Amino acid sequence: MLDDFSDFRLPTSELRSAEERGCRLSDSDSPDRRWATVATEAEVLAVARTVPSARRLLDVAEAFAGDPRVEIRWAVDPGSELGGGVRELLAARRIRPLRLKHARRRAWHLVLAASENSPLDRLCAPVLLLPHGAGHGKGMAAERLVRCDPQAIGLAHADDAARLASLSPAVGAAARVVGDPCWDRLAASRHRRAAYREALGVGGSRLLVLSSTWGPFSLFHRHTDLAGRLTAALPWDSWRVAMVLHPGVRARHGDDTVSRWLRPALERGLLLLDTDDEWRAGLVAADAVIGDHGSVTLYAAALGVPTAFACFGWEEVDPEATIARLGRRGRYFAADGPLAKQVEELAGEPGDPALADQVFAHQGTALDRIADVAYELMRLPRPRVEVAPIAVPIPRSAHAAPTAWWFAAHETGDGIMVDRFPASETVPAGARLLAHVHDADPRRPAAATVVVGTADLTNHPGAYVAVDGTAITLRGFNGVLVAESGLDSALVAAALHTWVFQLGREVPRGLRVNGCSVQLAASPQR
Repeated sequence: MLDDFSDFRLPTSELRSAEERGCRLSDSDSPDRRWATVATEAEVLAVARTVPSARRLLDVAEAFAGDPRVEIRWAVDPGSELGGGVRELLAARRIRPLRLKHARRRAWHLVLAASENSPLDRLCAPVLLLPHGAGHGKGMAAERLVRCDPQAIGLAHADDAARLASLSPAVGAAARVVGDPCWDRLAASRHRRAAYREALGVGGSRLLVLSSTWGPFSLFHRHTDLAGRLTAALPWDSWRVAMVLHPGVRARHGDDTVSRWLRPALERGLLLLDTDDEWRAGLVAADAVIGDHGSVTLYAAALGVPTAFACFGWEEVDPEATIARLGRRGRYFAADGPLAKQVEELAGEPGDPALADQVFAHQGTALDRIADVAYELMRLPRPRVEVAPIAVPIPRSAHAAPTAWWFAAHETGDGIMVDRFPASETVPAGARLLAHVHDADPRRPAAATVVVGTADLTNHPGAYVAVDGTAITLRGFNGVLVAESGLDSALVAAALHTWVFQLGREVPRGLRVNGCSVQLAASPQR
């Protein structure tokens, strides 16, 4: 690697080619350069077509971090019906992209792309093409690769390069095995697992993540109601459920429509993870993953998370791809079977962290290798700047928790065990209703056995217990109980209902609830 920063100009042959194609170089005489505050030497164009391709290029752009000689401009290819959300993703980073037709009128020192479907052959620059997912699970379109004529194709593993060469020796000659920058960021995020879980509101529960690609063979298409049924079937205090939807689903149907389809699950606490960085935090935080043949499922399995397939799109998967090999030997989840039992069994299975070595070469150094290729194509000496992967951010967005549950409780040897299930049309055997006074459905607090958000039972004649913060009121008990424990007070209130009103016991000074000791102190009625 060269250390010095020498002057750089495009070779005469490339200048002539650019001029012949009607392109204008942004040199020191152009208005752009005249008013620039930093004298850059190379301009790179990143072409985003869909959210996954834009997300990949945002990762790749970090290969130039710390080098003020290189400036990255962005353009959006509007040619995909699944391209919705790209401009919003870029706008969140204060990126104002060019129109692709304007970008064609000038020459660039390098074009970065993560989709061979863009008209890269019409751009005046050497092209570095990268995948936008984990490898090429749906195969490599040799014809499109030939048409866009990339000078280099960055691949995750030597097996990918061999597959490409078998399809087209000419295109295969451009293959460079560089690893996967998305995988490197996932691996670099493992130490933040506890922080991700706290930010997502998982607490002491376990986290199940559903992963769906797009299209007719995807999990979301074949089992659209699976998230809703899982959030109803899994005990709230033991499990949380999250979902990672391919951005193409939202782009095709719209956020409003998708949210409406998922509303029952969202009301029961489904964490619909965003398509930027939150989904990666969710994978690192996960205790189990149920997916399909999409890249997210493969990333989860490579992280060593116990993973199962709810379906598999064999019709559109390359049989030689890693995801296909995983599909042939992997575990399958019967979406119409007993959900809770299967989830518990899946979470108890060992993961397969050795899988990562079969999918991703040069782990931890993908950005470094991409930088080598990029600077070589730009004919620019590369500086000695470290480009190591960094952890994905800790999520900031708040996810709403349910405000109504069915609860079922029973006596154990030394206390009460309570299971809460987010309220749904399916009532667990022997369960009663626990609801917040401000639940969106006013029928629920009116019919609840335990009401949350108030210590006054006057306006809730059907309720036996009310809880507000740590203050718990029991019907017929003179005074208020103050609960001291690390548990949700609503859980304690449900246990007290079982202890006092179902088992007929005296109001206790202390009680074990779900294995935790709870101290109860009486205070005068407020």
